[in-house]
Amino acid sequence: MMSQNKKITTALLCTALLFFAVGCGGEEEKETQKVVQERPVAPPRPKARTIEQISESLSIDPRIQIEEHDAPKQEAQRIALLTFFDAMVRADANTLKSMMSFKDQLELDAMLNAGLASSMDEVSLVLIKTGLSPEGKQCVMAIYEIGLNYQVQLWFVDDNGQGSSFVSAETPPNLVEKLSGNWIDTYFEWKGKQTEIAQQPDEETSYALAGDDTSSSSNQGGGGNQGPGGQ
Repeated sequence: MMSQNKKITTALLCTALLFFAVGCGGEEEKETQKVVQERPVAPPRPKARTIEQISESLSIDPRIQIEEHDAPKQEAQRIALLTFFDAMVRADANTLKSMMSFKDQLELDAMLNAGLASSMDEVSLVLIKTGLSPEGKQCVMAIYEIGLNYQVQLWFVDDNGQGSSFVSAETPPNLVEKLSGNWIDTYFEWKGKQTEIAQQPDEETSYALAGDDTSSSSNQGGGGNQGPGGQ
């Protein structure tokens, strides 16, 4: 009888140990799964604010307009563009100089003395477009609406990681009449043609550089001179 009781006790003890072992294994597996599930996940990269949101937060002059598809992807660059041209229409010399090349700072002083502030008061709209030069440099074009007339400025933009600096490009007064389609691409096409013409030792070079299509044939009665941008 004692032997039989001993067998029953041993069987119960083995069952208990087996149950305990299985139970412990399950708990360890749950703990492992819990640890894996609780690993930190990197937060999503914040989206750049829209042009409208940035303009509102910085109180940008409402005359300055940039379409979302024309705006830089990074928010810092968006802020730089809006800040620069807001300072331009307000003739804010301190802000402009902090974002300009040294050469352009000197020209800004001349523009301020010539009445830049009064000229900007007459501007009703500033449309901003961005793009790349043929060499891959970032650039921005500002199209100023003044009554029924339009004036164009082109700037190269240098982002050095600590801010944006602006360097002016050649933009003659009647440039808008030569642009169409993608205005930035057209500007560099025009610039390339001007460079080619300037390298030609031709009597007509001066006319072409001035935007005059006068030729020897037209001088001989083939027709009158065409105006700038004429077809």
